[in-house]
Amino acid sequence: MSKTIITQFLSQHGMYYGDLNFEAECQKFIEEMDKGLSTEGSSLAMIPTYLSVKNEIQMNKPAVVIDAGGTNFRVGLVSFDDNMKASVSDFSKTQMPGIARELSKQEFFGALVDHTKEVAEKSTDIGFCFSYPTEINKDKDGVLLYWTKEVKAPEVVGEKIGANLVAGLKEVDGKDRTVAILNDTVATLLGGKGITSHRVFDGYIGFIFGTGTNLCYIENVDAITKINDAEDQTMIINTESGGYNKLPRGIMDAKLDETSNNPGEYQLEKMVSGRYLGPLVQEVLKGAASEGIFSAECNKALLQLEGLELIDVSFFMAAPHNQENVLVKCNAEEADTTLMYELIDAMIERAAKICAIKLSACILKTNTGRDMARPVAIVGEGTTFYKLKGYKEKLDYYMKAYLVKEHGHYYEFIKGEDLNLIGTAIAALS
Repeated sequence: MSKTIITQFLSQHGMYYGDLNFEAECQKFIEEMDKGLSTEGSSLAMIPTYLSVKNEIQMNKPAVVIDAGGTNFRVGLVSFDDNMKASVSDFSKTQMPGIARELSKQEFFGALVDHTKEVAEKSTDIGFCFSYPTEINKDKDGVLLYWTKEVKAPEVVGEKIGANLVAGLKEVDGKDRTVAILNDTVATLLGGKGITSHRVFDGYIGFIFGTGTNLCYIENVDAITKINDAEDQTMIINTESGGYNKLPRGIMDAKLDETSNNPGEYQLEKMVSGRYLGPLVQEVLKGAASEGIFSAECNKALLQLEGLELIDVSFFMAAPHNQENVLVKCNAEEADTTLMYELIDAMIERAAKICAIKLSACILKTNTGRDMARPVAIVGEGTTFYKLKGYKEKLDYYMKAYLVKEHGHYYEFIKGEDLNLIGTAIAALS
């Protein structure tokens, strides 16, 4: 009975995973990918990276690696021995600049230099994993297109990230440096390729599902008609899949979008990613409470709920009777707990199904993974991917049911330590 109530409520508000047609949504995603590779324009930026998985790298030489993510800013040194085994040292971590408060261009790049200068004394080769929509040039520098993940540094938009960092470091010690800018998704793909040199895969996909969500894949250069200066036959494409706007959105999706820093933008990311899934669940719970789905006491508590984050949601799903959890405290009866659990589980399944759609679309578009012995390697990264209860299992279910059983394409999830740091170093030393 409770599942029927939840299904009806979510469906009435456009939030039910069962109403998403997997085949149709896959084809829509592929069409948008094709548009993004051309000059036609698309909600998928489909950013050429000018990076290939075939490049040789310099061994036994350190590279400075910088990782600017949705939450943290990390710096370290990475080198590879003759067997491609990576060594990470001089590692440090701080908060990503621009999250706590708005920064000017000078303040933002000044913060980057301050956090980087000590490690940068040990190498002039820099790999910069910059996890924001950035147009990459043939010289591997990148221009920030716009901020996501609620970073506040508007003067940095349109600026060359690598050139500004190198200029700031040169003011400190007078040294010339080279820098390769890449997205965290691309770094993850390269890192996955680096640790699987003993395997033969038919393709690679880099998949991030953490604070934000994105994916990249390997495309034939002939299909990238919006550029004409590629040197290799294949190239990694950063899809910027979080910007996809062709999925049917529900009432709660629209409400969350309206309160974000960038209304109308990054619609897919706001439907599934770690930064937004907690607040989205809060909107859904409040909507359910306003319609009296829970007990009177629970409805009242949920309508007053503010500031829910995904960590609270994940904690509840792992231990739905632990009284330390903010959601457990809202429940007055066991029926409240059951209804809340099933509602949140349905939201997690929706996120998993949407991510399965975009991953499957990449594999179908490239027609890879036809041989079970040579599957496509999906290199997954992100705390939400591995720690949100039920997510990975649900993702795997949809991909097996659709991609494998219906279309005969095979894949394998790959996991490793510090993949984005390893991939960033590979880009710097290529």
